[in-house]
Amino acid sequence: MKGIRERLLEAFQIEYREHLEAIRGLLDELGQRSDGSGIAQLDETFRRAHSLKGAARAVDLPPVEQIAHRLETLFAKIRSGEIKLDPEVKGVIGRVLDTIEDWVAASSGAQALPDTAVAMSELDAVLDGRRPVAAPATVKTPQPPSPPPPSPPPPPEAIPAPVEEVERPVSARADETVRVRAVHLDRLLRSSNELLTETMIQRQLTQQLVDIDRSLADFDKQWRRVRKVASGMIREAADHDRSSALDRQFEALEQSLRVLTRDARGNRRLQQKTGWTLRQLGGELQQEVRQVRMVPAESIFGGFRKMVRDLARDAGKKVEVQVSGLDVEADRMVLQGLKDPVMHLLRNALSHGVEPPAVRAAAGKPDNATVMLRFDVSDGRLVVLVEDDGKGVDYDAIRCKAVERGALDEAEAAGLEHQALLDLIFDPGFSTARAVDDLSGRGMGLSVVREAAAMMNGTVEVQKRHPAGTCFRMSVPLSVSTQRLFLVECQGHVYALPTEGVDRLYRVKADDVGTVEGKSVVYLGGQQLPLLSLAHLLALGESAVKVTRNVVPLVVLKNGERRVAVAIDGFLSIREGLVKDIGVPGARGTMVAGGMLMEDGGIALVLNPFEIVENFRKSGSIRVLTTVEKPVERRVPVILVVDDSLTTRTLEKSILEAHGYQVRLAFDGLEGLGRLRAEHIDLVISDIQMPRLDGFGLLQAIKSDPALKALPVILVSSLEAREDRERGLALGADAYVVKRKFDQKELLETIGQFL
Repeated sequence: MKGIRERLLEAFQIEYREHLEAIRGLLDELGQRSDGSGIAQLDETFRRAHSLKGAARAVDLPPVEQIAHRLETLFAKIRSGEIKLDPEVKGVIGRVLDTIEDWVAASSGAQALPDTAVAMSELDAVLDGRRPVAAPATVKTPQPPSPPPPSPPPPPEAIPAPVEEVERPVSARADETVRVRAVHLDRLLRSSNELLTETMIQRQLTQQLVDIDRSLADFDKQWRRVRKVASGMIREAADHDRSSALDRQFEALEQSLRVLTRDARGNRRLQQKTGWTLRQLGGELQQEVRQVRMVPAESIFGGFRKMVRDLARDAGKKVEVQVSGLDVEADRMVLQGLKDPVMHLLRNALSHGVEPPAVRAAAGKPDNATVMLRFDVSDGRLVVLVEDDGKGVDYDAIRCKAVERGALDEAEAAGLEHQALLDLIFDPGFSTARAVDDLSGRGMGLSVVREAAAMMNGTVEVQKRHPAGTCFRMSVPLSVSTQRLFLVECQGHVYALPTEGVDRLYRVKADDVGTVEGKSVVYLGGQQLPLLSLAHLLALGESAVKVTRNVVPLVVLKNGERRVAVAIDGFLSIREGLVKDIGVPGARGTMVAGGMLMEDGGIALVLNPFEIVENFRKSGSIRVLTTVEKPVERRVPVILVVDDSLTTRTLEKSILEAHGYQVRLAFDGLEGLGRLRAEHIDLVISDIQMPRLDGFGLLQAIKSDPALKALPVILVSSLEAREDRERGLALGADAYVVKRKFDQKELLETIGQFL
């Protein structure tokens, strides 16, 4: 077991970083204020320094305690107005905070402890009213990383060590936590996902039991009529013994049927209740697991500030590193997946963005460059920004490199717009660096960034930063489990698109599709967009888009500022779905991100909209979009026959099915009304004289229901009186057919008028 000091050191690792980040943030706030106030911020910096001193004393770290004590005194004098918080003093405070960070990291990693004398002397000079003397720049010789000691555990600053454990509160008391290995959380997430998948199967089972229950109820009613007819026929034959024997057998069969019906109904109700409870508990479990897996960005990126400072120092560059949003929470696996891409972007900022001090001075810039790492949540997605105030993107260098690699000739390179040039820097092996060093030159950094983003259904884009520099923006889902998906149909298959990649939905006339340089385009909102069918993108064979009444359904997909239009066969719905790995590699260029289980047990492929947009950009052989009018899809109409006579129901069902209709049956008006409210029906044929609810009552209920009143209703009855006919038509019947004059042709012609 760990001793008390080891546990205290672990707590200190978290606490001291919180104090340093808070002081840095407060100083930034003070620097942005122009009204001369800021008493609250100064009070908080004093409190933070005081708390840091106490925490260092508790774990017996005298150098940190001494520095924190001087910081406490400095903030008190700034608060009282004895010392002015000018850029020089802020610079001293920043260097002192860096020294604390370096010293704690070295102490925890069993490395040589840095000298704190310089930081002490700078603080003493400020406290004595003397101007601080900037510490000389030093170049640190890179040393191979030392293996972490078994105790205490490596601090979060040691980058980049994979997260093995997470700590989450598990009780109502905020100070109680339990340490759980991350691998167990991963397994728990997979198990909760499997549970949700099972609930979908249970829903199908529930529906099957409902159908069985209905069939048994219908069979019971039919059996009672058959028995009545059979018993009457035997009694008419005057065979009393045989009649009695058959009655006993009928009674035994009816008893068995009643028991079977009762058991089936009980099992159906139990399954409905169990299935509902299972869905509720499964959803709650997955939500809780997802919440537990949400960890602050600091758990992965807490030590990146120090890493960048060390890299800059090794490269002989002066850099102020600003990190914000470390309290933003996201799925641990998402943050782990971003670690390498963010590291590449920060190295890229130091190598290609930040200029040496002499170059910056010649350009009129401050000697200290600024590199920023920010985390934020926007539109339900995690956004990571890596910025620098360096020289910005060198478009000429990109053009030269593209020509040098043979990707473009000089004329093509000269004609490329800036956005197209920016796309090139994400190609594997593309680098404008002239030499390979610890920071750059191999040309794999940005390629890795883009591939990592694509594997998480994310994007990465380059933005110009004002007044100078570059900004890389990554956007990825907050969680790796469920996503909001838009379902579309193409060539008889269902596909899902994450809604984050869908810009707009359109229905355009096929005649509005144009052709430019042999490629299909469409004009939407005053903008010309490239257009292709999803079938062609996925190589489904026939690439023509099936249209209805010459209308093409379009999904406009987005990746950064780029938009493309994709033609599909039809829109379906939007739903929350669990995206599962189906063995398709997530490498660059793969448009399939996973699969989603549908209610019917089938799998809908989940597509990566950002890769589809990229495919548009890369494709050099886009076909002209062709359309083909769908054959008039004759959806088979569904007719509900409501009649208490088994013979009549059977006769009408046979006639209607022989002429291509689907038929549903109901014993009386009450059962028929339940059918109408449970499924889609196109027309009702109803008798009038029935138990529980007769045909007039059913007709009145249909016409008074806003959802059913437009439904055609044909009354087929043995009632021939004029007043009965008039009553039926007055209640809203669309036709009235007398059974005695029943004519199959007349009934079909009457149905044909409405369907």
